[in-house]
Amino acid sequence: MMHSAVVASWLAMAKDDAVVIDPDDINHEAMSNMWRFSPTDEETPHVAAADIVEFIGQVIAARSSALAGEAMLFYCWHDAQCRQLRFSLVSRSHGRLPFRREVRATQDVSLIAERVVNGDWRNAHFMQDPSEDADGQEAAPFILPVFVFPVPQASPA
Repeated sequence: MMHSAVVASWLAMAKDDAVVIDPDDINHEAMSNMWRFSPTDEETPHVAAADIVEFIGQVIAARSSALAGEAMLFYCWHDAQCRQLRFSLVSRSHGRLPFRREVRATQDVSLIAERVVNGDWRNAHFMQDPSEDADGQEAAPFILPVFVFPVPQASPA
């Protein structure tokens, strides 16, 4: 059961949204099907990572039901620059996600939920200047973790 009224309201907005299917244009699909979420400062203490995991699960269930007979990929990630949880859908026929950077696909939605809630929204030091100890050290290249899930899920053979 979702404990956050904030996240429950996000679900009410997003779960039945129409899905654009355009196997010829991955960017059109991705942008048309994208949702963005972030709590206000007052809402933040009422959002837990477990609520985000349940929220994503319920969105996937709604999309799976609505997209029976289609072959789509649901994907979500933490957009750190905008401090948002984002998700979208694209046709599986594209064979890729619409990012222009290296991504690390995961099937562990809690990784994304923990990152956005505890690593960002509830972290007072998020995006602060690096410490002086880090001067002179080359930063490792950032690889974006993205939760990816087939919608509807392929049935077992």
